[in-house]
Amino acid sequence: MTMGKKYLLDLLASNLIVRVQAGTFNGVRGDGFPLAGMIAYVSTQCEEIGPLLEAHLYSVCPTAIPTMSLESPADGGDEDEMMESLGMIRDKDGVFESFDKFLNRTEGLISIMADIMSSTPSDHKLLGGHEGAMIWLERFLDLLPEAPTKPLPLLTAPVLVAFLTGAGHMLANKFPNKMKPA
Repeated sequence: MTMGKKYLLDLLASNLIVRVQAGTFNGVRGDGFPLAGMIAYVSTQCEEIGPLLEAHLYSVCPTAIPTMSLESPADGGDEDEMMESLGMIRDKDGVFESFDKFLNRTEGLISIMADIMSSTPSDHKLLGGHEGAMIWLERFLDLLPEAPTKPLPLLTAPVLVAFLTGAGHMLANKFPNKMKPA
């Protein structure tokens, strides 16, 4: 039964990530909240789902890990390496997905991550829960280059819009002092 439980949890986490990457999933409109709420609730009953979901999420969306470098490869760097580091997927012929498709997929994945973090119950620990959302946002912002010396990485705006659409309201209510304009 133990192996069956792990298999079932892995299947659940994998299917959630596959669903979110589908072209019809539009996480920035809030489509993910019912799904996020259910998976957050499941995590309170079965903590083993957390590491499995994180593994599936981080393997297809490195941007979801707020400790990675957002720097582009140095001039003359390999374009394929840069595309792979962003998490762009190749088709069966080895051709990278279009940037629009990549951006849509990334927005959906960041959105579901934020939706899960901001879901109830407020004490859930999946992806760090409510506290994890604030930590993620702080780390992401800390990775950005200082203006105006460097331009912001191309993914900055879409990632922040997707994240704040999902978690911004919860963050503003739960952490009002941290969310005040400077």
